[in-house]
Amino acid sequence: MRYFCRVAYDGTPFGGWQRQPGARSIQQLLDEKAAIVLRRSVSFTGAGRTDAGVHARAQGAHFDYDGAIDGRRFTASMNALLPEEVAIDNVKSVVPSFHARFSALRRRYRYYLCRRKSPLLTRHAWPVSYHVDWGKIMTQVPALLGAHDFSAFCASGNGSATAVCIVSAAGIEREGECMVFFIEADRFVYKMVRSIVGTLIDIGRGKRPLTLKEVLDRGERALAGTTAPPYGLVLEEVVYAEV
Repeated sequence: MRYFCRVAYDGTPFGGWQRQPGARSIQQLLDEKAAIVLRRSVSFTGAGRTDAGVHARAQGAHFDYDGAIDGRRFTASMNALLPEEVAIDNVKSVVPSFHARFSALRRRYRYYLCRRKSPLLTRHAWPVSYHVDWGKIMTQVPALLGAHDFSAFCASGNGSATAVCIVSAAGIEREGECMVFFIEADRFVYKMVRSIVGTLIDIGRGKRPLTLKEVLDRGERALAGTTAPPYGLVLEEVVYAEV
């Protein structure tokens, strides 16, 4: 049977979602703890590969297990074994054709920017202490909406055959002492959100002569700005039709 769950994590001490040599990963941790609970090896598949230091509030994942699982008991047992930075929830059986990555309709990200150094937000927000014209930045964001080739905001190492993504929502809002950039799309290319955020900040600082739309249309990575650090980024939710 195939089972689905949501995974939340503080990505600070991890090398990312995916198993990799020489780094502790969320995927490896889940596989190890589930093997203890189920007394059998299983392999978790996530909706996306968040990078080292990136967080998630509701990552989607699935695993296969030849037997019935009580979702509540499995959740409690897993969370008792997992470190404080990781938790699972919403464990349920799904149809065999469901896939955490390929069944996803949309993904939502939020990037947190703190307007001054804040010790309580050190691991979860990028402190932008220099002067930024937030009004100017907000006028740039609507250019992201719709279907575009995001090659200009794709870091080297992207394994996708295309950089075209369909953005259904994007904006910037104030949340407490943070400014939060949010974006929702059917898919994302490698380091896309962090590249967009870094470019927006450079534009707001007056360091980037081109508009976001011009960078997007020209499709050249060299025209984009700084890549924002990973610790401000949160995979907010992965949206499915079935779950």
